Amino acid sequence: MDISFNGIYNLDIKTFKAHGYGHYLDNSMHITHGPKDYTIVSLRADLDNSVIKGENTAKKSYKPHLKQYTDALRSLNNIPMAKRILDFENQNNKVEIIMKHFHAPDNLGDINQASFMLNGEQIPITERNILPLYTFMARLTRDITKFFNISPQTKESVKLMNNSIAQNAEEFIDNMVL
Repeated sequence: MDISFNGIYNLDIKTFKAHGYGHYLDNSMHITHGPKDYTIVSLRADLDNSVIKGENTAKKSYKPHLKQYTDALRSLNNIPMAKRILDFENQNNKVEIIMKHFHAPDNLGDINQASFMLNGEQIPITERNILPLYTFMARLTRDITKFFNISPQTKESVKLMNNSIAQNAEEFIDNMVL
């Protein structure tokens, strides 16, 4: 029997999609009324320090998922949010990421916005020390699409989450005052 350990257990992914019509801020910063699409993706998993077998483990920078998670929380410099995230359901290996994604067509280019919650805490990327949490979420979602046999629709939802994480981080970095 071939057993593969990847550090992610009890994976549960749910997606909710809705289409609506309403107000939003367009690319030219005007309030516009039009069609909007909403996607909510909920990803729950248990993590441990098992190592993924494959190409990633050859890199010295590779860390098991639970270690990445606790290191990212440590980067928050002991702010209360970090303790609440880590104590989720009184178990420090549980992760729940919820993404709320909004899409609207615009004459200057589509509008895509996403917000994230990690273990019930809103994670706005407003400070540099939040970036390691976004790196953790990006690696986790990337590894899920890579190493799990999930349906094509679920894989697309996780890829949307991964792309939105990257977009939020890139926008923050682009606007960061050095």
